[in-house]
Parts: sequence; C-alpha cells; structure tokens
Amino acid sequence: MYDFEKYENLVRERLSAYRFHHSMCVAKKARELAVKHGLNADKAYLAGILHDITKEMPKDEQIRIIEQYDRKLTPVERGNHRVFHQMSGAVYVKYILGIDDEEIVNGIRYHTTGHENMTEFEMLIYLADFTSEDRDYPDVEIMREKTEKSFLSGMLYSLKYTIREVVRQERLLHPDTLSCYNWVLGRITEDD
Repeated sequence: MYDFEKYENLVRERLSAYRFHHSMCVAKKARELAVKHGLNADKAYLAGILHDITKEMPKDEQIRIIEQYDRKLTPVERGNHRVFHQMSGAVYVKYILGIDDEEIVNGIRYHTTGHENMTEFEMLIYLADFTSEDRDYPDVEIMREKTEKSFLSGMLYSLKYTIREVVRQERLLHPDTLSCYNWVLGRITEDD
C-alpha cells in the first residue's frame, strides 16, 4: 500500500542520524500501538516515519510553507518555534509529498500540541512520539504504562508533564495543548 522504503530514504536524506533514528523508533511504536488498538498499522507506521520530516528545516522556511499553504501563524505560535515542525510537517506531507490522507496529515499536525476532540489515530501518533524506545526522559516508563492501559490515560499524563515543563521553562503554552488537556480530563471524568 505505501512505499515505506521511499519515505524512509527521504527522511534519512532530510534529517540528522539522531532525528532519523527517532523517526524510525516512532514509526515502530506507532505500528505497535495501532495493532494493539485495532487501528491501521501501515498508516500509523507511515505517519511515524514522516512526523518530524521538517523538524530540522530552517525556521523561516517552515514559516514560509505554513503561511503559503495553510494559514498565518498566531502570535503565540510565532513565539513558540517548537511547534513549527508539526504544522510545516503536515503541510509538507500534504502539499509537497501529495499524501492526502487526513488521518496521516492530522496525526503529524497535532503530534506536539494535541488538540480538543483528538481522534484515536491522532492520539496514537502523539503518544508514539512521547513513548518511543529512544525516549529516556524522567517518567517515560510511567508514560508507557499509562499509554498501554488507554490512550486517554497516556494523554492525560503526557499533557500534565508537558504543561509542567512549559511552565517551568517559562515558554509559551500553545492554546491547543490547554484545550486538549481540558478535553481529555473531561472525557476521563465522564468515564468515571
């Protein structure tokens, strides 16, 4: 269905060895989570390969393609370059690579911030990025355990971790992250 070798080679050419390794680890984790949760494993693997395709692109070039193909960045987004690659990556995959699958595009688009009303596939890519085997931040094992139990449990834990880190570092918090946190917490509360 997908020419994985083609996309792996493309990512290998565009990214450092470190970032390529990370992308392949995310692809592997995305496939594992897809199989476990009954989602499309090939699609998850491809989104994992491509999720950071523009991560090492110069920031001004990322802004240019976002604003050329998608929309103007908000002041909060302009002040938070760490979220550029999820937006530029989605644009690159859709308009330059011609992958018109909205699940793949949106999985890439929201893999850093999340957003309200995430689909299972979007949560899968977000969590695969957070819990891939190359990750070694504090609490990663807890994050993996929570993700194995349920996507919502993994999302809640990861969002709390992210929000604490962003506040500790005095960085701008993207509104999508806050709305995602409120949405996830509401979903978990509904299930109790």
